[in-house]
Amino acid sequence: MTELERIAAALLAQWRSDGGTAEAPITVSAILDHTLPYRVARRVLGIDVSEDYEALLLRLLSEEEALVVVDPADAAEMARTTMADKLPDLDVLQLLRSATITFTADAAERLTDVLPLRTPSTPAPSTWSPSVEPSAPVTETPVTPLRAAPTTPADATAVAPASGPPAPVPEFVTKVRFDAPASPCWSCSVALPTGRVVKFCPYCGADQREPSCPACEAPVERDWRHCPDCGERLPVPTDGSRG
Repeated sequence: MTELERIAAALLAQWRSDGGTAEAPITVSAILDHTLPYRVARRVLGIDVSEDYEALLLRLLSEEEALVVVDPADAAEMARTTMADKLPDLDVLQLLRSATITFTADAAERLTDVLPLRTPSTPAPSTWSPSVEPSAPVTETPVTPLRAAPTTPADATAVAPASGPPAPVPEFVTKVRFDAPASPCWSCSVALPTGRVVKFCPYCGADQREPSCPACEAPVERDWRHCPDCGERLPVPTDGSRG
């Protein structure tokens, strides 16, 4: 079985476990986000690098080995052109999210139940157990308690002295006001408006919210290419001026 047939068989098995049929089309968006995302493919197929996973999906979308039919046909042509390059641009996969694939009848028949999804196995109990030598009995030494120093009982009738008026606030506190400097947009470096919550830059449209991994939602930096927690390939941040 080729590596392309393996990922196609895993996709078919996962799709059917979700209630789908081999004759029904699957969107690329559903494959990436739910049916067979990288974290599942890594566990099922042992794919250690997300670029290998994306390259296999692009090869599948290019209709290599005639395992699937892609709609629209332009999406398959784009995938073929991308994989024909010496250094394929794997980000093209994100541009094909709206395309759909449908398994061919021959592929659906050949790949059915040939690659069952792995289920976590319960480790067998160990037959070896180290011998434990009995410990020597511990003899407790009696401890003589120290005699506490006599204390004077508190006077329940005593009244706390009245506190005086609060100290006046220094004059400079009421006259000096600190205005925090406006933070700039990470994309265009223009200062953002103050006095309100700014989610998008009003000048270039860049998203100002803290980025997170789309797979495990761990916080990430905008210039990172992979999530440090799960290894997911991170989307490249863009500003709103690019349309």
